[in-house]
Amino acid sequence: MILDRLKETTAEQHARLERRVDLGARLRGPEAYTDLLGQFYGFYRPLEEALAAVSGYESVGLAFVERGKTAYLASDLEALGRSTANVPLAAAPQVRSLGAALGRMYVLEGATLGGRVVCRMVRESLGFTPDRGCRFFNSYGARVGPMWTAFRAALVQFATTPEAETEVVVAAGDTFDRFDCWLATGAAT
Repeated sequence: MILDRLKETTAEQHARLERRVDLGARLRGPEAYTDLLGQFYGFYRPLEEALAAVSGYESVGLAFVERGKTAYLASDLEALGRSTANVPLAAAPQVRSLGAALGRMYVLEGATLGGRVVCRMVRESLGFTPDRGCRFFNSYGARVGPMWTAFRAALVQFATTPEAETEVVVAAGDTFDRFDCWLATGAAT
C-alpha cells in the first residue's frame, strides 16, 4: 500500500521537478550540464549528511552507506573542472526518524531509476561517460534494479501502520518540494 500511496501522492510533484530539471536544455552544452550537477550537489550533500545521522536502516535491511551519491557528484564536477569548495548548499532538512529518512530517500532513490537513460543521453549529447562526468547518473550501474527492489522492500517493511505510511509520504512530498524550490533558485557553482 505504501508504494502505491507514495507514487500517487507525489506524482504531480515528481512531474513538476522533472520539468524544472529540463534535461533538454541542460544537455545543450557542458556549462549547463555542469551547472545542473552543481545544483544537485548543493541539494544532495546536506540532505545525505542529515540522512546519514539517522539510525535504524539495518532494521529494514538497508545500509545507508551504500546509497550515498554526493561523492559521485563531486567526482563529476571535478572531472568537468569545477570545484565543490564554493558550491552553495541548500539548508538541510530535519530528519528526526527512520520514517522521515525513508520518505526523503524515496526521492533520491527514485532518481536512480532514470539515471541510466540520462547517462545515455549525456553520452550522446556531450560525450561524458560514467568514467568522466556522468558517474552520478550511473550511480548503481548494473545494480540499479536490485537496489530499487531492496529499497521498496524496506518501505513495505517499515510502513505497516497508517501513521508510519503518513510519515514516509509527508517526508517524500516535502523533499520533492524542497528540491524543486532549490532548483528554482538557480543556485550553481
